[in-house]
Amino acid sequence: MPTADAAAPTFSVVVPLYNKRATVLRTLDSVLAQTFADFELIIVDDGSTDGGAAMVEAHYGDARLRVHRQANAGPAAARNQGLALSRGAYVTFLDADDTWRPEYLQTATDVFAAHPECGAFTASFTVGAEKVDRWQALIPFGFTEGLYRLTPDTPREHLRHCVDAFNATTTAYRREVPMALGGFFTEARSTLGEDVFLWVQVLLHHEIYRHMVPLAHYHTEDSELGIGARKGALPIEPVLTHPEAIRAGCPVPLRDTLELWLAQQAARAAFMQLDRDDTVRARWLLARFPHISAWPSDHLRLRLRLALPRLWRLVRQVRRGRPTAATQ
Repeated sequence: MPTADAAAPTFSVVVPLYNKRATVLRTLDSVLAQTFADFELIIVDDGSTDGGAAMVEAHYGDARLRVHRQANAGPAAARNQGLALSRGAYVTFLDADDTWRPEYLQTATDVFAAHPECGAFTASFTVGAEKVDRWQALIPFGFTEGLYRLTPDTPREHLRHCVDAFNATTTAYRREVPMALGGFFTEARSTLGEDVFLWVQVLLHHEIYRHMVPLAHYHTEDSELGIGARKGALPIEPVLTHPEAIRAGCPVPLRDTLELWLAQQAARAAFMQLDRDDTVRARWLLARFPHISAWPSDHLRLRLRLALPRLWRLVRQVRRGRPTAATQ
C-alpha cells in the first residue's frame, strides 16, 4: 500500500467515476485549474460502461493524473480504493459531477499547516442552478469560521447539525485519519450515508476546521443518488443499521453524545421514510433507537404521524397545494 514520503505529493485527489462521461471533464478541469499544484489526481473507474475513463486518458496529458480500473463495487469502495492508492500527506475526494473553485486545495493546505491538531478540513459549497450557499442556513446553529470539536457539552441544536459540516465535495483529511477509521462504509454496496459513517467518527476523534466561504459547487442537477432523485424504497443509512462499530470506538466521554446524535439521526430518517409512506421502516427506527424520546418534539410528531397517517397525508396535500376531498 502506498505511503506518504519525501517524494510524494502534498495532496492526493480521488475522483470516483461511474458512468459520468457527460460531466467528468468539467470536474477534472476544476481540479487541474487549482492554484495549488502539488497534487496527484487518481480517477477510480468503478466499472463504467460509457467510455468515460478512456475519454479522460485521451483528453489529458498531465503526468499528475492516473486512472485505476476496477469491477463495479459502488462509490464507497471506489473512494476507499483511491485512498489505498494515495501517497499524499492529505487526501480529498471529488465526485465526477461536481466542481471546485480554484483556491480549494490551497485553502485546505494553509489550514492544515496552521493547525497541526486539525484532522479534517471542510468548507461551504453552493448548490444547484441557483448556487445557494449551503452553510448560510447553518449559521444560526453555531457554524462559524475556525476549529470545531464535538464535546459532551455541545448544545443540542449544534449537535443536530454537526455532520452537516461535511460534504463529499469539500472535505479534506490528513491521510492517516480516514485510514485509521476504515474509510467509507462498503457493506451491502451502500449508496446512502456511506460517507456519514466516516464523518461522525472523524467528529468523535478529531478536531475539524470549518471554512465558511464556499469553495465548490454541488451539481445536484447531475446527481442520481440524491434522496430527491431516488425512486422506490429509501434505504436506511449504515450509521443506523450498523452503529455497533461506531459505538465500539467512541471515546468514553462522548458515548452519551453519540447516542443522542444517533437518536436524532434516526428521527430524521424516520421522517424521510414516512414521507414515502413507509411506516414499517419508521417503526423499526423508533424501536431500534428509543433515545429518540430525548428529542421530545421529533418524538411527538413521529408518534402522531404513525397514529394518524390519513391526517398527515391531508396536511401534506394541503402544503403541496393539491385539492383534497374536502375542497373538491
